[in-house]
Amino acid sequence: MRLLRPNEHAPSVHWIDYARLFRRGYRALLFDLDNTLCLWRAGELGGATRKLLRKLLGQGFRIAVLTNAALPKDHPVDQALAELGIPLLTRAKKPLPFAFLRALRLLEAQKKEAVVIGDQLLTDILGGKLAGLYTILVEPLSSREARRTKFNRFLERLLGRSTPRAPRGSGR
Repeated sequence: MRLLRPNEHAPSVHWIDYARLFRRGYRALLFDLDNTLCLWRAGELGGATRKLLRKLLGQGFRIAVLTNAALPKDHPVDQALAELGIPLLTRAKKPLPFAFLRALRLLEAQKKEAVVIGDQLLTDILGGKLAGLYTILVEPLSSREARRTKFNRFLERLLGRSTPRAPRGSGR
């Protein structure tokens, strides 16, 4: 069950202590998209999220975004990320580790310096753990989500209660 235990837990991406992560040697951030950075089926990234991503890039982090969704190249979120120089990996097939490892290659980062940040145990956290990465579970932005995600949430409730979350802001 260790594969389903995040290293840390935070209410949202805005509550994570990125300065602490940087001090610990983490330089690559692999974010989930839906219900982590923006609402499911949202047409855009929110202003606060764009500001956060710009700030993190300015602090020296390399960033990639992974989603299991199939977004067209002209999607507003893809365009917004491209303007920031952030690669978006669609159809990631999380929890399989391949997209996480591909993101590391794109960012020229090693496993020991990468953090996965997402809202689902069965895709983001499990995938990050299978790839050998540090993981942070955030609360979903909304309860509105895809049917398969709702099913995953049901399974998470069954598994998650017997697999306690890491304390907020906990270390390795």
